[in-house]
Amino acid sequence: MKTLKGKLPKMFALTFLFMFCMTTAYSATIQPLATPPYSPWIDTNDDGTINVLDLIKVAGGLGASGTPVTKASIEYDSGWIDITNKCGQNITITHGLGITNWNNESIDVGIMGKTNPDGGLLRYLGLTGRLIGWNSAYGGTHTDYGNALALTGDGGYALAGYTVSFGAGSGDFWLVKTDAAGNALWNRTYGGTNTEEARALVQTADGGYALAGYTVSFGVGSGDFYLVKTDGSGNMQWNKTYGGISDDGAYSLVQTIDGGYALAGYTYSFGAGSSDLWFVKTDASGNVQWSKTYGGTSDDWAYALVQTIDGGYALAGTTVSFGVGNGDFWLVKTDALGNVQWTRTYGVTNTQEARALVQTADGGYALAGYTVSFGVNFDAWLVKTDVAGNALWIKTYGGTNDDEAYALVEAIDGGYVLAGYTYSFGAGSGDFWLVKTDALGNVQWTRTYGGTSDEEARALVQTADGGYALAGITGSFGAGNGDSWFVKTDVESGLVWVDSKTDTITLRRGATDAFWNFVRVRLWRPKETP
Repeated sequence: MKTLKGKLPKMFALTFLFMFCMTTAYSATIQPLATPPYSPWIDTNDDGTINVLDLIKVAGGLGASGTPVTKASIEYDSGWIDITNKCGQNITITHGLGITNWNNESIDVGIMGKTNPDGGLLRYLGLTGRLIGWNSAYGGTHTDYGNALALTGDGGYALAGYTVSFGAGSGDFWLVKTDAAGNALWNRTYGGTNTEEARALVQTADGGYALAGYTVSFGVGSGDFYLVKTDGSGNMQWNKTYGGISDDGAYSLVQTIDGGYALAGYTYSFGAGSSDLWFVKTDASGNVQWSKTYGGTSDDWAYALVQTIDGGYALAGTTVSFGVGNGDFWLVKTDALGNVQWTRTYGVTNTQEARALVQTADGGYALAGYTVSFGVNFDAWLVKTDVAGNALWIKTYGGTNDDEAYALVEAIDGGYVLAGYTYSFGAGSGDFWLVKTDALGNVQWTRTYGGTSDEEARALVQTADGGYALAGITGSFGAGNGDSWFVKTDVESGLVWVDSKTDTITLRRGATDAFWNFVRVRLWRPKETP
C-alpha cells in the first residue's frame, strides 16, 4: 500500500487558553437586565440579545476578591474574517494589545465561526481528530478498472467496473465488495464470451446490487444496455438487455422511488440523429415500462442521471445538435414519465462534455465534466444552475496540461467536490485529482494521488467520517497492466488555537475542514463588580 500524496500535517494538540482560570465553580441566579446600569455591556455570546447569558459568558469564575465578574470591556474585535481558502493552514490574527504574559493577565478570548456568512455560529474549538487515509488495488495480470463506487449498508464499499483478468469473456462486468478498510471480501464477474463493461452501480433497497453498462455478448445489436441485479452476496438474480440493431450503451443508473430502475446513456438504434440520449425506465424486475430518446440531427448522449425531488428526472451529458459549440454540456429535465419539461445547454465555441450531475440542496443542479474552450488542453468545468436550469455561475479548474472531472458530490458544507484526473499536477503522467470548492465554486483545496504512471479517478463518494473515497484505474500499482484503484482520503476537520504572542493569536484550520469558513476573534478584560 502506498503513502498518498497530499498527506495531511500532524495534528496540533488543542489548548483552551482561558486566562481567567478558576478552580472553584460559581453559580448564581441573575435576572436579565433590560437596561444595563454600567458600561460597556456587550453581546458576548453573539445570540443577538443582551441578557444574563452574556453575563454568564464573562463570569467564568470569581473575581480575585471573591465577587462575581459582571462586566467586561472589549479590547479587540477582528470582525468576521473569511478563511474559506485556508484549509490546512495557520491563520495569524493581529490584535496589537501588547500582552507580555498571557498567564498573568485577565483576558477572555472568544473565538466563533460560521460556515456561511449568514449561517449559524460554530462555538467549539478543536480538531476532530486525524483519520489516516489508505489505498488498495484490485486486479489480476491483465487490465481491470473501476467505473463506479457505492457506500454499502454495512459501512463498507462496493466497486463496479471492467475486468479482463477474470470472468468468461474478453471483458466482463466486475463487482468487488470491501469492508470499511478497503479489504476485498468477495468479487463477482458477469458476462459472456465477448465484452461487457459496468459503468454504474447502486446498492438496492433489498441489500443487493444493480449494475448497468453495455454488453456485446447478449442482446440484438452490436452493443446493448445491460442491467444486472444481484443479491447481497453478489449472486446474480436476473439480467436484462435493452437495445436495437445498432450500438447502445448505458452510463448511469438509479433505483427509482417505486422500486424500479432508470438507465441513461446513448443509442444509435433509435432517435433522430447519429446518436441520441436514451432513457429507459423499468419495473423492479427490469421489465421496460417506457423509454425515451432526446436529441437532434447530430450526436447527443447522457453520462449522468438523477431522480429529482419532484419525482421527475434530470439527465446530463453532451449535445452536438444544440448549443453554441462543437459539443456543449446538456441538461434535460423531464417529468416522472420522461416527458421533456425543459432543456438547457452550457458552452462556448469549442467542446464541453458533462460527466456528472447532482441536484443541489437549493433545488438547482450542478454539472461537472471538461471544457477545451479555454486553450488547447482539457480543463475541469463546473456549472451551477437554479431550479429551472439557468446558469448561476461557471468555474474552470486546471493547469497547463489535460485535467478532467468525472465525478461530483455536493459536500456537507454546501460546497462541491470533483474527482477525475490531472496531467498538470502530481507525480505521474496522470494522477487521481480531487478538488474541493466552497458553495460558489471557489477552490478551497486540491489533492493528487498517484505514482509514476497513469491514474484516473472515475467515481467519488463522501464518507461518513467527512472524508472522500475515489475509485478508478491505476497503472502505477497492482498486479496487472492496469488495476482498479480505491483511495480513501485523510480527514482533519475543525479549528484549533495553536499559539499566542504579544500581539497575535494563531489558529489552524483542519486540512479537510468543511465548516469553519469564517472566524471572529474577540478579546475582553473581565471586571469585578465595583
